[in-house]
Amino acid sequence: MSPIHYSESTLDPAKETLRERSFTRWLSRDLKQATVDFCKNLGLIPIYAETREDGKGRYLFWHPPQGTAFQVRSGYAKVNHEELLQKSEEAGWPLLSLHISRAKEDLYSAVWVSVGSTDAAIDFLSIYGITPPKKNQKG
Repeated sequence: MSPIHYSESTLDPAKETLRERSFTRWLSRDLKQATVDFCKNLGLIPIYAETREDGKGRYLFWHPPQGTAFQVRSGYAKVNHEELLQKSEEAGWPLLSLHISRAKEDLYSAVWVSVGSTDAAIDFLSIYGITPPKKNQKG
């Protein structure tokens, strides 16, 4: 089986101001998980995650339909990303958004969402000018 590869989510430059005002502030590594946990308790999930070269990250949160399951991984290495992609594909979880920070080593931030909520999540992302990643096979 060939490795699975995705292009990064694209960001519409015309929506940059909206994104700047809608994302969290840039958070240190130790605050990212606490922020996600706090917002999850409010019924919000991160739908898009970014990581800068310095390791700080920020999120765009979404109030999903009831019963939505999700997985967020932010600021991790390519080898871990490929492993997560493989496991998610096998489990039938679509990759909803992908950001790659071009630091010393690429840092990946990705969000997966349960199949029943994918269309609603894509619609929400489109408001902010964010596209889902495109799947391609490399041999």
